[in-house]
Amino acid sequence: MVGGFNCNVTNISKRLGSNLKIMLIPNVETLLKERRGAIHVGANDGGERDWYVKNGFVPVIWFEPDPNVYLKLYGNLKDIKYVNHFAYNIGVHDTLKNAVLNVANNSGQSSSILQFGTHTTSHPKVQYIGKEIIQLERLDNFLDVHNYAHGMFNFLNIDVQGVELNVIKSLGDSIDEFDYIYTEVNTGNVYKECCLLSDIDAYLESRNFTRVAVKMTCNDWGDAFYIKNILL
Repeated sequence: MVGGFNCNVTNISKRLGSNLKIMLIPNVETLLKERRGAIHVGANDGGERDWYVKNGFVPVIWFEPDPNVYLKLYGNLKDIKYVNHFAYNIGVHDTLKNAVLNVANNSGQSSSILQFGTHTTSHPKVQYIGKEIIQLERLDNFLDVHNYAHGMFNFLNIDVQGVELNVIKSLGDSIDEFDYIYTEVNTGNVYKECCLLSDIDAYLESRNFTRVAVKMTCNDWGDAFYIKNILL
């Protein structure tokens, strides 16, 4: 397994509102054997868009439920080099059809349908400043309704502040079409009733994925990367 505990300031900038957008686990692209389409759930302003272009993912679809943040995302994808990128102003969940999104004051990077847990003490300057009623949809249903071909996507990236497992479960059996899952994870109750790294490990193990890398900050959140077993 690659990576582990990490506490440097650059990584923490992801949560504190810096314009720098990074994937905490370095050189993920070196672990990819095939690149098709990518799905990014919890897009914010699309800070990873050039990474997808550089690494040849086509198409890329983005989900961002906050209408104000979505406008930034939409604007950032107008350049011709993002012609195969498509943004949707909805969220993803396996059971809920709508929810109240708590909007955070760090450009929405900490916004969640969950309440803050230890996030309040770890990042006291980050607060909820508003609420939005958001639409949610299952990924498997979305792909069918919008006529995306089966097997078109093999990379899933999730950054949804505590409900990552709900996003993964929303794929249903369509998860079998994916090879790679990169997701933010928590090892403590950063958000109240959030899923934990161990929960995601257990579910993805049951769906024939193995965690091959993890990078944690000192505040109980980080990123993990999973690969389908047949590719290992």
